[in-house]
Order: sequence, then structure tokens, then C-alpha cells
Amino acid sequence: MTSAHATIRQLRKRIRRDPEFAAGLHALKTTEEASRFCKANHLNLSSEQIWSQRGQLFADGQPTWRG
Repeated sequence: MTSAHATIRQLRKRIRRDPEFAAGLHALKTTEEASRFCKANHLNLSSEQIWSQRGQLFADGQPTWRG
């Protein structure tokens, strides 16, 4: 079983390595959309986990997802 911290690390690596994934995630408006997007891409992250990373995943400080 993967810990939440390990899954966040996987997310950060995926963002760095996969520009299409990063662009898709970056374009989303809510944490629920982001969670579904991540799950569809084999990263099991809850809305709460996504929320805790808002403003930290991309160099421009975005996305600032609503809840």
C-alpha cells in the first residue's frame, strides 16, 4: 500500500516528466476534478490531498484550486 506522502512524490515526478499530464492537471478548476484526473492516470489522491498541495505543484504557484 502506498502512503499519501509517497503518492504526492509520484505526482510531483509525473508533473516534471510528463508535460501533457502537467498541462491537463494545471487546467483544472477544482480539487475534485484534479482528484478524478489523477485517479484516471493511476495516482490515487483524494481531494483533500490535492488541496494540501495547491500552489505548490507548479512554478507559477498555480493551480489554486477551489475545494
